Amino acid sequence: MLGWARMRASRRTSVITLGSSTAVSPARHPIPSSTGLRIGVSGHRVPPKLPEESEAPLRAHIDRILAAIADTARKANAARALVIVSSLAEGSDRIVAEAGLTAGFALQAVLPFNRAEYARDFETQTSRREFEQLLARACDVFELDGAADQRPRAYEAAGLFMLANIDVLIAIWDGEVAAGIGGTAQIVERAIADGIVVVWIEPIHPNAIRISRSSTAAPSAGAKAALTNAFRPADVATVAPAIEDILTSPMQ
Repeated sequence: MLGWARMRASRRTSVITLGSSTAVSPARHPIPSSTGLRIGVSGHRVPPKLPEESEAPLRAHIDRILAAIADTARKANAARALVIVSSLAEGSDRIVAEAGLTAGFALQAVLPFNRAEYARDFETQTSRREFEQLLARACDVFELDGAADQRPRAYEAAGLFMLANIDVLIAIWDGEVAAGIGGTAQIVERAIADGIVVVWIEPIHPNAIRISRSSTAAPSAGAKAALTNAFRPADVATVAPAIEDILTSPMQ
């Protein structure tokens, strides 16, 4: 059972207690008062999985994807907020968070630990400052009670919590199987299994995207071919029908 902290009207910080379990339950743990179209992000942090030369074209492509999502929501007369849900790690998380804020999306931050502990992940003062600046712009901050000595499990819990509260996942992923607990491949695999629309961008091909197929059986764990075969080639225009389906779904 999640315990919600008392919240200020303008900006909310919640401490989420997940207990001693090693992973979040498949049941949804809803973010309070969140009725928007929620876009999550999972992806690589640093080179070589996220090459420096890919960051600028990735950002430009994310800008176009988010613009298409916003345009689709407007045309559908969807009177709901557009929200980015991110853990604000270095690399992919911040690229999408910053693009979303620039495009007028709200930002909700899901942290695997309390913010002071999480900031220890970031080695430079510049990175820690970027983290604090993004936190300050978030409308909601959810701090999970991850254990400092079990960091992979804490990252896994944050990723699964994020998945339980989004409609679309942007995955900046190299297509390789998970190297451990809590990595991007694991989050992508779980998103596919949960029927979440996944927009996949491979960092070494930042101008190309793939989108998850609408009816795909859950891939077997660790099976690279099965997981990558869950996607089809796409472009920005392809994203619009998937977003429209979400907006018109009775579940929304």
